[in-house]
Amino acid sequence: MTKPTDKNSLIFAGLIGLYILAQIFIGTYDSDSGRFFFDKPADGDFLYYAAIINTVTDHFPPENPAFAGVKLTQSFLQYYPAAFLAKLINPYNAIRVLNVAYLILLGLVLKKYFARTYGSALLLVFAASALAATINASGVDLIARGFTHTPFFILFALALLAEDIRVRGLSIAGAAFVNGYLMLMVIPYLLIIALLQRKRNDIILLVCAGLATISAAWLVSSEAVAKPFYFIFTESFAFRPIETILHAIPIIIISIVYYHRQMRLLIAVTIIFGSLIHYNPFFPVFMLYFAGAMTVAEGRLNENIPYIKILRNSVMVILIAGFVYSAFDKYNPKHGNYFPRYDSRQLDALEWVKQNTSEGDVFLALTADTKDMAYIMEFRSVYMGYIGHVAHLGLDWQSRYNATMEAWAGGALPKEVDYIYYGPVEKKYFPDFVAHIPEVYRDSYVSIYRAR
Repeated sequence: MTKPTDKNSLIFAGLIGLYILAQIFIGTYDSDSGRFFFDKPADGDFLYYAAIINTVTDHFPPENPAFAGVKLTQSFLQYYPAAFLAKLINPYNAIRVLNVAYLILLGLVLKKYFARTYGSALLLVFAASALAATINASGVDLIARGFTHTPFFILFALALLAEDIRVRGLSIAGAAFVNGYLMLMVIPYLLIIALLQRKRNDIILLVCAGLATISAAWLVSSEAVAKPFYFIFTESFAFRPIETILHAIPIIIISIVYYHRQMRLLIAVTIIFGSLIHYNPFFPVFMLYFAGAMTVAEGRLNENIPYIKILRNSVMVILIAGFVYSAFDKYNPKHGNYFPRYDSRQLDALEWVKQNTSEGDVFLALTADTKDMAYIMEFRSVYMGYIGHVAHLGLDWQSRYNATMEAWAGGALPKEVDYIYYGPVEKKYFPDFVAHIPEVYRDSYVSIYRAR
């Protein structure tokens, strides 16, 4: 007699199917042409991701393609798998493949340790969202950007669950290099656990987490000379708990339904951190859903509460409904946020750049906003990219911005620039620009000038 498929396997398979469909449809359909594109950025962030993916293996530490010549002052290890995969397929498809692959990998980790409950845990991480919140829940974000965020949660799960302390230590160290900001919630949590339990392995894990986080912070912030490393706290400290609380409410209910002391501590630490520090308000929210997932997977159902299973199931249904609504609202191409960004007028010029310039050449080009973008950045680093991609990284972006504006106004060209890319976006904002250096390429839409 064939053993019936359990609900956890059905949930796992359903999530995989959902994520595969999402990779096909999110940001790929161009309503103007009626075509699907799988080699174009869905928005400005994905252009930036592709630029990092295409350049991350050129140097170590890698340079910021939106701030040429300066080290990438953000976590970057998670971009290497996409970089190697992109050598076979384009960076956008590498992102899509890894979004699904990391879902599967975290699912297998949770299945190994929680064969009876891993399905519900996966739902909380990958397909749950509170209603009425404006900050994305983890699943709403991971469905399109899991390639950069899910590796942290895979490593953190291994750090919490593995039997071998060496695996746990290496995993927490890897997590620190993948996302040091999330570690700012993990370290206080590990410290509390170590103080409460006074176990050797807990202390070892705390030490590994602390040393790795310090090392990772030094690696990514050593060129953030415009601001000291602690600007993350000083510039984002404020008591604004609403968004964190909106996501925390269902997670708190789950922590009442299931008893898991350690995860209750992590939830409390995360709520406090997310209410006070707002450098990146998304990551505390993501941590809440991970803590909820671990609570469901490992916690003990509190049978003393009347109608406990009805309460549990109701919360899960509401969270799944919230995810469906939030994800559809965010990624619906009719809302004009996620669709393939490209300009067919620039294709010949971009191909010329790839064939006739060196990978280390720096371009002066213009990204005005997430719609008027410098597509050249996918293939060559730019002197100054989109402000939203560099302003939070501790860099002296204002000086480069001023130099960029001066150059487009006809002033001196920054010494770092090898070429000027004067295309449709640049012409829109600087129609009177005149270059005083040799022109090396021209078509009806784009002119390229060589500075040296």
